[in-house]
Amino acid sequence: AAVLTGMVRYDKIDINAPVSNAFAQMGLHWARRLIDVGAMTGITSVLLVMMLSQPRVLLAMSRDGMLPESFFGAVHDKFRTPWKGTIATGVFVAIMAAFLPLRILAEMTNIGTLFAFVIVCAAVLIMRRTHPEAQRPFRAPFVPLVPILGILSCLMLMFSLPVENWWRLFIWLAIGFIIYFGYGRRHSILAKLRARNGGSGT
Repeated sequence: AAVLTGMVRYDKIDINAPVSNAFAQMGLHWARRLIDVGAMTGITSVLLVMMLSQPRVLLAMSRDGMLPESFFGAVHDKFRTPWKGTIATGVFVAIMAAFLPLRILAEMTNIGTLFAFVIVCAAVLIMRRTHPEAQRPFRAPFVPLVPILGILSCLMLMFSLPVENWWRLFIWLAIGFIIYFGYGRRHSILAKLRARNGGSGT
């Protein structure tokens, strides 16, 4: 925003806090403080929502048999929240924040989120062909155009990230595959239903 308004030359912008730094160079320190407070508030709210939603994602996965339900599916008797998953998420986030630079964490979050969007868009295309009879309370418009554009736009942003971030993504995917093939694939509800139907001859 500061570059577009011509406040500060692009080569003098601090990329770690471009808008805040631009206002500071213009002598508007009160605006810089206001922007810093807004940025901290926004980051805190995003982290809070993510740390509240992640244990519930793990809860849903455990109920599908993809993760141990005794741990991730445990719901607190009084507060009715997935308390073990919440504690595990908090500990994991605290360790990552303590030992990794903010830039690396931001890049990992970006590429992970974008890759999830790619998978969702691809799943729309696949599900339309493999399960056309499935109930769809929420429908995507202009299929296959919208999913294809979604995949391409996300991939474009992913390829703009540093190469080492792709290695982190591959390592993270490898860990996910180990969990899936080591536990989830055999314990999932879908696998049990298939085994039951196969065993009964249906």
